[in-house]
Amino acid sequence: MNKYFQVLILMLITLFSFNTRADEVGDLKKMMKELQARIDAVEKQSEKTAELADAAATAAEEGSKMGWWTKTSFGGYGEMHYENNAGAGKIDFHRYVLFVNHEFNDILSFNSEFELEHSIAGESKNGEIELEQAYLEHNWKQFDAENTTAKYGVFLIPCGIINEIHEPNTFYGVERNEVEKEVCANTRWEGGVQLTHIIPKHDLTIIVGVHSPLTHSGGDIRSGRNKVSNAKMNVPSYSGAVRYSGAYPGLELGYSWDYEPDMSSDQSGPQVNAVMHAVHANYMPRLGFGGRAFYGVWDLECPAYIGSGNTCIQKGFDKQFGYYFEGSYRWEVDADYGQTMGIFLRRGVRDDNAGTKTSGNTSNSTTQTDFGLNYWLTDNAVLKTDWERKKTYGSDSVQGFNLGMGYQF
Repeated sequence: MNKYFQVLILMLITLFSFNTRADEVGDLKKMMKELQARIDAVEKQSEKTAELADAAATAAEEGSKMGWWTKTSFGGYGEMHYENNAGAGKIDFHRYVLFVNHEFNDILSFNSEFELEHSIAGESKNGEIELEQAYLEHNWKQFDAENTTAKYGVFLIPCGIINEIHEPNTFYGVERNEVEKEVCANTRWEGGVQLTHIIPKHDLTIIVGVHSPLTHSGGDIRSGRNKVSNAKMNVPSYSGAVRYSGAYPGLELGYSWDYEPDMSSDQSGPQVNAVMHAVHANYMPRLGFGGRAFYGVWDLECPAYIGSGNTCIQKGFDKQFGYYFEGSYRWEVDADYGQTMGIFLRRGVRDDNAGTKTSGNTSNSTTQTDFGLNYWLTDNAVLKTDWERKKTYGSDSVQGFNLGMGYQF
């Protein structure tokens, strides 16, 4: 009996052990199946990722499959002014500007600037709609001249400091300074061809261009802008600039010139040719002391003829000049938001009829002092205030103050 009982116990232990091992094997097989399913899912996901990467690479190589919008960018700037001159105040959203740029490939792009001035334009309205820039920019590296680019179309003339770079966050004061506005006919653009060559090892930029001319036979430079709306180009004009940035970090020294062979090329009457020379220094760091200086002069060969409408000699337009000096200091207000503040003082003198005068004509020399504050909410958005005192020869001085806001993006 005892023997049979022992055999039974042994059989039960053996059976229990076999069943336990069978359960473990089953669990192991189940785990292996789950692991294989996970591996298969990862492989499928990897295949999809690889397919997407291949598609993106192919599209990037082909370019056009990604859409024109991937190579097109938008930007702009604008400014509003409140001006109080001798107690008479006015407010104006002076300009609203949009940039549209498109890259065709790595050597050719299109750049444009579309502007609405004074909020509204139309018949009997104060505002204007203007196409200030619209040109193809062509890098000549395909001709083994990688540092040379050409502009074909409507572009800004490289005169002084602010004719080309005049976004409101880039200068002090609510209005652009009067000296460059008159001497460089700011903002002046023309239609034609312009070449820019950069010499990096010498920190030099050289600009030359041939384009439509100023067309005012009386000799008034700023009034001679025709803005390419109905420009005559029987006799083209020429302009250029040389800029050197190697003297001190952040400092630009520049020379600009303009040659007008015949400012009366679209009118009857004697020829009026003119030459402009200008020099400038520009040092505007983000923080600390800054300064700007400019001097420009026009020499016109006015005809020895006085007749109807010929004011070149009568008003002394055969010589015109202007210069200014500006000092500034800028400091940090809030580092977290990139806010800074700066103060400036500017003194300018200009005379747009400093040449020969007939009896009864006096000097038009104007001196102006500006003092003010810029508060940059960010580097590309600014609030401004300034005080000005202007005196024209033979007249009493006039004082005023201005407020403004501006932005760029």
